[in-house]
Amino acid sequence: MSLMYATVTSKGQVTLPVELRRALDIKPGQTVGFRQDGDRAIMESSGSVEAVRDMLERAARRNGTWGTAPDEPPAWQEAAVRRYADS
Repeated sequence: MSLMYATVTSKGQVTLPVELRRALDIKPGQTVGFRQDGDRAIMESSGSVEAVRDMLERAARRNGTWGTAPDEPPAWQEAAVRRYADS
């Protein structure tokens, strides 16, 4: 895909070109993220809930943690339970 341009409004808003929205399957109301890379702004599509779930599942399967419960609660959780019980 070639370089595309959009004009920034006085409020800092831009309209994404239709070709880009179609190519990335960006829907109205969908959240997109921005990050700075040197002197460039990189926009990333958040993806659908299903895509995020699939990404998390793949990462958990790689780590061998998919479908398993933690052996014990993390220390911060135990401390929070104790503080609540003491109040």
